Amino acid sequence: MIGNSFQLIVKRTLAHWRLLSAVVVGVVLAATIMASSVIFFDALRDVALQRALSTHEPSAIDVIVEVGQVPTNPETHDIMIDAMNSSLVSRFSSFLDQQEFSIKTWTFFVDLPPERVMPGECSCQTAIRIIPDSDDGLVECNCRRVAMMTMPDVENRVDVTSGNMPQAVVYNGDSDTFQIEGLLDAESAELLELSVGDIYPARPHWEDEHNHVDVLVTGLYERVDPESPHWRVQNEAFGSRTDTLQFARFVVPRETILSGLGPYLPNMGTDYAWWLDVDPERIKASETASILRTIASTERELKANVDGFFLRSDLPQVLSEFETDLFFNRLPMFIVLILIVLVVLYYVVTLASLLVDAQRSEVGLLRTRGATSRQILAVFIIEAGLLAAIAAVSGPFLALVGVGLIGILPIYNELNGGDPLPVRLTLDAFRMALFGGLLGLIALFIPAFRATRLALLASRVTRVRPARLALVQRYYLDLGFLGLVMFLFWQLTKQGSFVAVSLFGETSVNQLILGVPAIFLVAASLVLLRIFPVGMDLTSRILSKRPMSSITPPALILGIWQMARNPAHHSRLSLLLILTAALGVFAASFGATLEQSAIDQAFYRTGADLKLTSVNYRPGGISISVIDAITALDEVEAASPIYREQTRVTASTTYDRFELLGVDLDTIDEVGWFRDDFDLSPFDEKISLLDIGTPTGIELPAGSRWITANIRPLVRQPATFLVARLSDANDHFFSVRLGTMVPLATDESRFNCPLPDDQKPPEWCRIGSSLHAVPSRGVSGLLPQEPIRLHSLGVVSYGNGLDPAALDIDDIAVLNPTGTELTIIETFESVDNWRTMTPTRDALGDSFDQATMPDGTQLDGIARLRWTTAYRSEYRGLAHGSLPGVVPVIASVHFVETFGGEDGAPLEISIDGIPIKVSVRDVIEFFPTLGINEQPFLVADFKALHERMNITRTTGEVQPNEFWIATTHGTELLESEEGILESGSTSDPTVGPVRREMAKIRLRSGFNTIDRTAELSDVAFDPLISAGWRALLGIAFFTVLVVSAVGFLVHARVSFDGRRSELALLRTIGLSMKQLLFLVVLEQVMVIGVAVALGIFMGSRMGTSIMPYLANSGENATVVPPMAIQIDWLGFGITFGLLGIVFAGVIGVILLSVYRMSIHRIMRMGES
Repeated sequence: MIGNSFQLIVKRTLAHWRLLSAVVVGVVLAATIMASSVIFFDALRDVALQRALSTHEPSAIDVIVEVGQVPTNPETHDIMIDAMNSSLVSRFSSFLDQQEFSIKTWTFFVDLPPERVMPGECSCQTAIRIIPDSDDGLVECNCRRVAMMTMPDVENRVDVTSGNMPQAVVYNGDSDTFQIEGLLDAESAELLELSVGDIYPARPHWEDEHNHVDVLVTGLYERVDPESPHWRVQNEAFGSRTDTLQFARFVVPRETILSGLGPYLPNMGTDYAWWLDVDPERIKASETASILRTIASTERELKANVDGFFLRSDLPQVLSEFETDLFFNRLPMFIVLILIVLVVLYYVVTLASLLVDAQRSEVGLLRTRGATSRQILAVFIIEAGLLAAIAAVSGPFLALVGVGLIGILPIYNELNGGDPLPVRLTLDAFRMALFGGLLGLIALFIPAFRATRLALLASRVTRVRPARLALVQRYYLDLGFLGLVMFLFWQLTKQGSFVAVSLFGETSVNQLILGVPAIFLVAASLVLLRIFPVGMDLTSRILSKRPMSSITPPALILGIWQMARNPAHHSRLSLLLILTAALGVFAASFGATLEQSAIDQAFYRTGADLKLTSVNYRPGGISISVIDAITALDEVEAASPIYREQTRVTASTTYDRFELLGVDLDTIDEVGWFRDDFDLSPFDEKISLLDIGTPTGIELPAGSRWITANIRPLVRQPATFLVARLSDANDHFFSVRLGTMVPLATDESRFNCPLPDDQKPPEWCRIGSSLHAVPSRGVSGLLPQEPIRLHSLGVVSYGNGLDPAALDIDDIAVLNPTGTELTIIETFESVDNWRTMTPTRDALGDSFDQATMPDGTQLDGIARLRWTTAYRSEYRGLAHGSLPGVVPVIASVHFVETFGGEDGAPLEISIDGIPIKVSVRDVIEFFPTLGINEQPFLVADFKALHERMNITRTTGEVQPNEFWIATTHGTELLESEEGILESGSTSDPTVGPVRREMAKIRLRSGFNTIDRTAELSDVAFDPLISAGWRALLGIAFFTVLVVSAVGFLVHARVSFDGRRSELALLRTIGLSMKQLLFLVVLEQVMVIGVAVALGIFMGSRMGTSIMPYLANSGENATVVPPMAIQIDWLGFGITFGLLGIVFAGVIGVILLSVYRMSIHRIMRMGES
């Protein structure tokens, strides 16, 4: 029976080899793609891991392990070595070039009389022991230390310049004295004045049975290759961690420590250090998780059994970050692969159904000859099993070749530098191929099972009458699928991400939720197929009624009616095209959106093409404009000052902090990167909400050299100074002390006041000082650049603080450079242009009004300043301008949710210790560099903050701590035709000139340069972000092209063969050949057009709905800015353009077949 079955299978295969070949392609493709998912991800992981490791120095990837052990003897030594060899060393052995270890004793004191030095000259001791009855004033200073250590392969690593190698010395317990031999480096010997043959006595710093060891210097050495990496144990693990001690580290044989010093000093401990020379190229991505587990488990085990454990390496951090990035970047790729496999499997089901339909007559014939349904089904199962076996075996090898060749394709050469991807066959690849083969087997089994259950008569009836509704539609399973999708989508919405985070911070993925896009695609397609015939029937009825019937071609009405009458005939092809089109759009949107999101995140994080952060200024000197210095560079287009600070709302009940950003309203739009969905449109209108108007302060006449005020203190306060606060053309603030409240001028040679008479009240006097480079409170003076503006005038005491008092002011004036011309700049005829400063709440009691006599008579042109008690160095007085006390700000949504203020009510915040009231004028969600970790933020006018933070202080100044710079290179990068990531740039060439320019001006070292181009280059060469997605997109488009083209070709051929009689009948009842050809074209175009249009719509909507739930970073924080849906229409257009050519060719062949159709032969009795 089995032989007959195989004979029948061979005959049927030969009879239907064309159709069966298409089915084989589908099953093999399914198994290959399933295997490719494993091989492709493994290759991407390896490439991404090597890239991550290459960003660190090789020495930083090496592992140095330090362990302590007490006591020291051969037994504990063997336990320690076995513990390390059985855990970390053995686990790392596969990717180690070499590994070695050394041991070192605890540190000894030198058992010699301490050196006597002058107090303050002992570098190693803060508490100096003073010798009693010492007449010379010297103190004891003992900064010398001794340790013994081993050195692997010492004969080849050192050059013994004098003397000999030390010999092992064993302690036998028969003496209270013990001498060992040691080799000392020549540099230490010179420093300690030791030579060969000297005995260096050592004393343990701990309590032990013996308290003295002699070390015989047998030789001196120099390192053969001092730069060799094998010295890392001696340099880092055993090296000195302080420069204040003088160490003598003697190289001794291991036996001397274990069998000599150990038994002689039983309480002595030993430090072990392993150097594991890691070869990063031998680390496989599949091993990273086990490496991290090994490191963690080794640390736990050794910490429980030894005195200390310390591991020094960047490897754990690199691997941990890599695993996190891999986890979150792989999720969307898995989703696309699931959709690809879904489309391929449906393709297999479709072609299997067509194959079975073509064999219905054979099945019926077998039934009439006595074959049972079970026997016929067995034949189909054997066929399907052979196909699945072929696919499962060949799939991994085809995937291995295909994935490897991806790397050498020109469009994907970024993945591995143009070399084939590092692919390898694993057991998981064969498992996935087998799983794909089993899915193909099921796909082949379902239509075969349905066909074998039909009797001969039923089989013939289905050929001439429309089939019943499909099982899915007959039992409303499509609506059930849709309900399942809605439930899963609700669960996804509730969870907020495809990734779930437990209470302990562990991340996991719900596999069922991961299949939401695939289930959504199937459910929506099935529902559309239910609606499609209803729509066609309604359309045909409308077109067949007057007056539409008079203008509608009969062939069009007939075609639409036929599609409504027999929807099952077109449903397979329609669903296949819907799925492929949706897959194409979805994959295109996934890849393009994630790539664009990575670009947008880099733009958002950096804020501008270049960003200088942590900027700090040197006080005094010539006033220089940082902005002018930057913009003078040829490569710079614009620059903008930024002030950034972390602060809090002072009156808030919460201790939450927020980020404040002060921006220059005139230049921020020239340097910043803003997207349309940042709620900042129109930009000028939004930013104008922060504008507080023209700058305040009195501009001094050009050429002013001194500033002066005519004052009369009501109470003498010699420790109270009158200070003017000014700014120059470069927005540098500085202070000028005019004099004291005696009154007494700072510049007494220019402004001479009468000597005070304690018996009389203070008199009027003009006090003043120079405007140029006058030091104040130990701060170097500034040489300001004109124009200079006067912002405030006030009093301050640097001693015990201010006592309540008052001061009359007649005028404020300036002197020209010769001191011959006095120009009054403020007469105080009115005090409306001045206001009291309130640096603290205590200052609310200060006042500034027109001066009056005791009887209340007003003194014209004289103003009076009164102040209350103030703390030391607190500045009280008057500021120029009727500037509102509230600074307008734009707040983030999170800010108003946390602190309120959405109603515009003033909130008090503290900036650099200065209270400032702010009022929220608008609410936004995003602003470049802000809110990345969902932290609340405020945006304010830099100039408004700049003045408020500077006019109420008397020393120093607050300057912008960041500068955002727009460069020519950044503009070219944005406008580059090949795209931002394809530009190939790794850094902005403007970085060097900017840093050199900053070194010339008064900036302290330590500022940072953030280069957007460098950030983008990390994105461009990250296989998990850019190139990997393009490769996956290529796989998706290839699948769409193959599946759609072959599926349409086979369906068209089978459909035409099955409808020959119908078409011939239409021809005989009066349709002309032209109408018949039009009918065929119309049916195909409508099926293709409607299906592809629906697929594009569903794919784009699915991308819009699903993408936000993938917007999660490694810490499960929302990606900022949010993803903006992008679609690679070029790739999609090319794919479906090629498909259009295939469709047109197939339709042309069908039309030619219809044109050559012999009606007489087809309509002969028996042919139908």
